[in-house]
Amino acid sequence: MRSIISFLTAGIIAIAADRVYAQEYYQHDTTVKVYAYGHELTIPWCGGFNNPEFGMADLNHDGVQDLVTFERGLGVSTFINTGTESGLPVYRYAPQYALNFPSVNSYMYLLDYNCDGIADLFERGPDGIAAHKGYYNAGNQLCFSFYRSLYYYNDLTAGGPSQAFVNPSDIPGIADVDGDGDLDFVSYYITGGYMYLHRNMRVEDGLPCDSIRVKLVDRCWGKVYQGFYREHSLGYTCSNSGLLRESGKKTHPGNTICLFDWDNDGDVEYLNGSVSWNEMTFIRNGKADFTYPIDTLVEQDTLWQTAGKKVSMLSWPAAFNVDVNQDGKKDLLISPNSGNGSDNYNCIWYYKNNTTSGTPDWQFQSDTFLVDRTIDVGSGSYPVLFDYNKDGKQDLIVGADGYRNADGTLTARMSLYVNTSTPGNPSFTLETKDLSGISSYNFQGAAPAVGDIDGDGKKDLLLGHTNGRLSYFKNMAASDDVIPDWQLVQLELTDENGTVIDLTGNAAPFIYDVDKDGKPDLLIGSIFGYVSYYRNVSVTPGTIRLKLINVKLGSAKADPVQNFGIYSTPFVGKIDPSGTEYLLLGSNSGNIYQFDGIGSGDTTMTYTLIDGQYAWIDSTYNVYSHPAYGIYNNRRSAVTVGDIDGSGNYVLIKGNIRGGLEIYKRKVYDAQVPTYTSGASISVYPNPAGDFLNISWKGIHDSEVRELQVSVIDMTGRECMSRTAPVLYNNTQLMTRSLPAGMYICVVHAGAERFYSKFTILH
Repeated sequence: MRSIISFLTAGIIAIAADRVYAQEYYQHDTTVKVYAYGHELTIPWCGGFNNPEFGMADLNHDGVQDLVTFERGLGVSTFINTGTESGLPVYRYAPQYALNFPSVNSYMYLLDYNCDGIADLFERGPDGIAAHKGYYNAGNQLCFSFYRSLYYYNDLTAGGPSQAFVNPSDIPGIADVDGDGDLDFVSYYITGGYMYLHRNMRVEDGLPCDSIRVKLVDRCWGKVYQGFYREHSLGYTCSNSGLLRESGKKTHPGNTICLFDWDNDGDVEYLNGSVSWNEMTFIRNGKADFTYPIDTLVEQDTLWQTAGKKVSMLSWPAAFNVDVNQDGKKDLLISPNSGNGSDNYNCIWYYKNNTTSGTPDWQFQSDTFLVDRTIDVGSGSYPVLFDYNKDGKQDLIVGADGYRNADGTLTARMSLYVNTSTPGNPSFTLETKDLSGISSYNFQGAAPAVGDIDGDGKKDLLLGHTNGRLSYFKNMAASDDVIPDWQLVQLELTDENGTVIDLTGNAAPFIYDVDKDGKPDLLIGSIFGYVSYYRNVSVTPGTIRLKLINVKLGSAKADPVQNFGIYSTPFVGKIDPSGTEYLLLGSNSGNIYQFDGIGSGDTTMTYTLIDGQYAWIDSTYNVYSHPAYGIYNNRRSAVTVGDIDGSGNYVLIKGNIRGGLEIYKRKVYDAQVPTYTSGASISVYPNPAGDFLNISWKGIHDSEVRELQVSVIDMTGRECMSRTAPVLYNNTQLMTRSLPAGMYICVVHAGAERFYSKFTILH
């Protein structure tokens, strides 16, 4: 499926990246500071958290362990350890390191399998457990190369090699189970019930350290059986010859296995999260206590708690044993494994490991670990830049689908971050997490739009809701020169006929004068991907009259191959120094679509798609794409663009499904192209590229040019590689395996002319 995404992306690039004088792109900006509750948020623009998994690795080869998170379907995020504050490492968002990770599927472990002191990576891959070898590139950045998928060969009844199977939704356990110095693998049988131990035979078989050879040695590891109840049956045995035949209670898949040494006695215990329960079950290993010859789980706590704090989440928890505080002892981080109805703010529980040998001591520290260091409004964030306090600087309002309640429902709020920038030092400071008391209305979904929709000269507030409807908050302030006083006037906004405006799902409003008649109109994105246009036909200041003109304004659509579940979110405005107003559409895939034509005032024309992945904001890198997930992942994007520090430079702030924000700074690659050749173009593939990049061209037929120069340039303008190729060949290939992961420009020189195409390298 990755090739399908590459094909679609390449097609968009062919439209958008054809012969230009300058190409613009946006890159993550981690320099904009954010303050809340009297301190600086250390990771404000990381995009938030919902269902993170955790690993530790030295990302920049400085001898210090850094933090890596992974969310299924959303990809990897990387955080550099920059020092210590109040006894904890200070992790700062460093997204450039995530580009060096493979496309991770389903789960992620960062552990060293080959004894070189460098973290390797394990994930589901296409088979069950796939291993990737870690190494450092020339820039001292941690990278990975695929090693192998794990198969065993000792089950004679299988008729051949069998994969070390992991259910698609499960997380296996990976640890040195038998204490011999190599990593072993534990996973549940396809129907649940028993756990299989796939022992790593590297030590037993005398293999080199850079090896993994697994053997299925136990079909009921730990002598434990999980039925369809909280309690596990202990002291169970099973046949380890022939096929496993189960009987008795029905079982179920859906388990997260955390293997860890709870009491520091040398054997591994088991902490299990089940799809059926909100709590975790802990089972103690009696191997060391009773000198059993094999791992034997002897005692269980079905509602595991430590120091009086029971693990309890809204759905299916998963635990991760990592040394997050860097004191030499692995702690526990616990988060929801399922995105359906799960916690979306109190979603990272941190238990500090104070255990000494034989004396377990796990102390609860926080249920918002990391989350309280970032901007996170629950799920589905919608940012808007607007000068709320009338000081001439654009403040940041963030709406959301909402925070998860105990009953699984969502309650939306709006946060306000006041712009506290000084020249050269952009910053925001949290003013409130419940602007205008929005939480009191129990809305599910609050996508904000600000503008003078009723024509009284003061900017009002519209909120789009998950059910597809909108609410109207009239500005009751004395004038537009003071802080708005938004008060609810219409719980459900209606059109000129008194009919409730209903987009069926996920209404995302934007206020803009489409027909250039001097009155702001209403645009609404929705779950269908198009933009509905309601003309403002009011003739009385202070009143709203909205007339539906078009449900597919400009025929602009996000995620065009999809028909439903698209979540288009419109933004209209100036996004570069050209002064042109463009339409940007956020989408479910996370891509941002740029359209031209909306500034013309022509409400009947078809808008021109300029870019289907606007400004090189790469929303699909580092995400495993499998037919089961479809082409488009549930990533979501909602954007706002503006000059936040008065420098004249634009930033783009993007919301996402996790309820966080990412901020991007505009950059320009100046191509200085003197002339064009009519009908000529180039294309590059695969995109993303890995070890090689193919370049083809057509229409270059100048009789004076017999040879082309093909170059690759990085985002700093540095030429990374170059070669020549005869024009008549129509194509060539560059080996790109030596280049770090990231975004690049391919430049084809044809005499005095140059042609450009953007591409990404992943390894």
